[in-house]
Amino acid sequence: MHDLTSKPTEAAATPPFQVEKLAAPFTARITLPGSKSIALRQLAIAALCSGTTHLAGVPDCDDTAAMLDCIQALGAEVALTAEAIVVTGPIDLSDKPVQLNARMSGASTRLLIGLAALRRGVTVIDGHPSLRARTNKPLLDLLSAQGCRVESDSGCLPASISGPIETTKHLRIDGSLSSQYITALLIAAPGYLHEAKQVIEIQGELVSRPYIDITINEMRKRGVQVAWLDEQHLEIAAGSYQAGSVTVEGDATAATYFAALATLHKSNVTLTNLGHNSCQGDYGFFSVMEQLGAEVTRGDDTHISGPQNLQPMRTIDMQAMPDAALTLIAMAPLLTTPIQITGLSSLHHKECDRLECPAKELALMGVELSTTEDSINISPANPTTLKAHTLTTYHDHRMAMAFSLLGSMSGTLKVDDKNVVDKTYPRYWEDYATLVADPG
Repeated sequence: MHDLTSKPTEAAATPPFQVEKLAAPFTARITLPGSKSIALRQLAIAALCSGTTHLAGVPDCDDTAAMLDCIQALGAEVALTAEAIVVTGPIDLSDKPVQLNARMSGASTRLLIGLAALRRGVTVIDGHPSLRARTNKPLLDLLSAQGCRVESDSGCLPASISGPIETTKHLRIDGSLSSQYITALLIAAPGYLHEAKQVIEIQGELVSRPYIDITINEMRKRGVQVAWLDEQHLEIAAGSYQAGSVTVEGDATAATYFAALATLHKSNVTLTNLGHNSCQGDYGFFSVMEQLGAEVTRGDDTHISGPQNLQPMRTIDMQAMPDAALTLIAMAPLLTTPIQITGLSSLHHKECDRLECPAKELALMGVELSTTEDSINISPANPTTLKAHTLTTYHDHRMAMAFSLLGSMSGTLKVDDKNVVDKTYPRYWEDYATLVADPG
């Protein structure tokens, strides 16, 4: 059941939360929250449809609540049934001014910037202070160059946008900071591209291509065709989104925590709503766990069994799985050999600096490590000798969930704000608590 009412941006102050040490082995069946990445894309697409879309499996979390509030403010109708969220579009493209609060959702912000570019009226987008720290400059600069009137705080929120964006056959945008800029352009394109095809040229070294592949897959489900011409060019065919019904699969990033816990604790976890047909890049994290010795069975659901003895992993490039990289960083001190994790440059631009912030917290726990601009080297640490620590989450939900891996082994970790997980996975601590010793 989804609560469509607004939730406060700031979580109420709570005392530090003790992460319970887990006893192995455990056997668990976990139904993951729906993929936030897919849900936010589908909500934006639904807002551009002339018709009604039924979305099942949308996660009930702060990011989707923010997006729902925003597309309603833009003029889409949102209703709730027992099975789905029902969105009727399209949004209002008139001169009416609109103010949007994206709260802490970076992905929503970029999608909303794309929607705002279609409107004649002024759209003001703002959010939590942590969101204001995240740049949108490449995307805003492109919109300005394409005829939109844009005002911002040096590329950061708050931003004021009025369009409509000019139709063009060729766009160029920097892809080295975030793939979300490209996703925003792709999702918005059917709103202004009515005849010719359009090519988007990605400049710089593209980060997180799998997230663009998710976007392409979700657009195809709704009747709009996008294709890679080569590694740097995408072609969008003119077309309109089709209304209909879509089911959002389980979140592959959320799955990484349980995959890692099963691997560390010689245990078994079945993810009931995430299977081998997933297009989510973070589904590749199961292959990383296989390299560490886990056994994975991929079908309509996904089952993972942890090894009796972890296998060494000396180095790995996580550029294609940036959100899952934080899971591996938190897991690294519990491995048997030192590990070098590379391809991490985009982590500096997430909810917090997901390279330097976890490095700081690990160091405070007594873990030996070093970082470069795009990598981290981490040495093994005995969980029984890790320093008792209260984790600073930096308002980042994934810091809390990733570091629960360390708490699961040490029993000496507290989290400064347990409710930070509400951003994407409000049920996380309840699901974590089900990982009890297997009575068999």
